[in-house]
Amino acid sequence: MSGVHVLKNVVISIIAVAVIAAAWQMLGVDNYVGVLAVAFVTLLIATSVAASSAKPSAAPGDAEAEDEDYPDDDAEGREQGTVKFFNVKEGWGFITRSEGDDVFVHFRNIRGRGHRSLNEGQRVSFSVGTTDKGLQAEDVAVMRD
Repeated sequence: MSGVHVLKNVVISIIAVAVIAAAWQMLGVDNYVGVLAVAFVTLLIATSVAASSAKPSAAPGDAEAEDEDYPDDDAEGREQGTVKFFNVKEGWGFITRSEGDDVFVHFRNIRGRGHRSLNEGQRVSFSVGTTDKGLQAEDVAVMRD
């Protein structure tokens, strides 16, 4: 479940708990243990429903999220290159720029969620930034064939 789903779930649960607590107060019930029990069950049910309905391969925003992993064709300031080397275990490698020189890439700068890596020979689009150790590829996106 993504962070957005969790946040949405928490907000819905808080609203549900507030409505239930207000209803109990309007009925004049002074049993706060009961209110807490109902709030807990409500939160538990809301979380379970949201978790079971979230399917990673068929979530409503997946098509949009997948498009975010690919660069816009006319994005300004982006370069294209080819992955020269990428150490999957250590999460770093090098991209050969169109001009021929190499630029460092770290897994944190690869678009996507979860385990992010690149394959040798893969075409990528990226921006170049400067760090204290030299040039580094940023906002790296795998190009569609």
